[in-house]
Amino acid sequence: MLPTTRRIDSHVHFYTSQDLRRVAGSLPYTLPEPHPLTAYLDELITAGITPEVINNVHLSILPDSENVFASFEELKQLQATNPQRYGDIKLVGTIKADPVYATRARLAHPQVIGARIVLHDARPETVSATRFSDEQWSAFYARLLPHQHLHLYAKEAETNLRVLRHIPDDIRVIIDHLGSCHSERGSTEPAYLALLLEAGRRGNVWFKGPGYRTSVSAEETARFVTQIIGAVGADKVLLEATDAPHVGTDNNGQSYAELFDLNKAFTFVDAVAQQVSRQTRIPVGQLLRGASGQLAG
Repeated sequence: MLPTTRRIDSHVHFYTSQDLRRVAGSLPYTLPEPHPLTAYLDELITAGITPEVINNVHLSILPDSENVFASFEELKQLQATNPQRYGDIKLVGTIKADPVYATRARLAHPQVIGARIVLHDARPETVSATRFSDEQWSAFYARLLPHQHLHLYAKEAETNLRVLRHIPDDIRVIIDHLGSCHSERGSTEPAYLALLLEAGRRGNVWFKGPGYRTSVSAEETARFVTQIIGAVGADKVLLEATDAPHVGTDNNGQSYAELFDLNKAFTFVDAVAQQVSRQTRIPVGQLLRGASGQLAG
């Protein structure tokens, strides 16, 4: 029997072929393969990994987050059928941050811990003065519960910065992929340093991994993590994540799915944490999951 390793996954996507049929023919690229919760759990458990907390994050290609709510029911059924195998797993979810979709009722679900803004490669100038601060968005921010956060994803550091400046200071924010997917610009890019400065001013902004969308080099990714720690503290870092099923390509066109599976994703974040730990003497475990309380609300 394999030794058991306990893990959290602070960023993963679960969706079925039925979910994908809803967007078939509407995207300019080939749809990914389905990534159902049960298959993911069984792969981890078979490999000797016990998932403790999993965050099912809104998938950008889907028009809503009904797949997130469906995963809650799927795990509930698994735990009722086989409590010994699945009973200790906690599943939370981050739904689509849309003022119309993220209603009070949906946010009130006890497993919903936040809502996600997805901007991908949106240029900074597309973030207008009112895009995230008009009456509808203000009402949405007011609906977020005290334990919930706003989850922000943009490849450009300056795009993240501009959106962050629209979000009320009392809203907790988790920024995806360490705040930048452009490692070629370096961790001292002026826009990146400005993002870290704003995060430090607020005091309630976390930066989340796994980090391979920043760079597939653990050494390069570690430079960004070290920069984050210097600006906002090690308690604002959460590296332990897979971003499964590793959809898309890096800036050189390399497919993430060819580089990573679940085990390799965890190996990558371990390598990043070890690099940073050697430089800062901060324990590896703290870097991997020191901010995991954000997933528990």
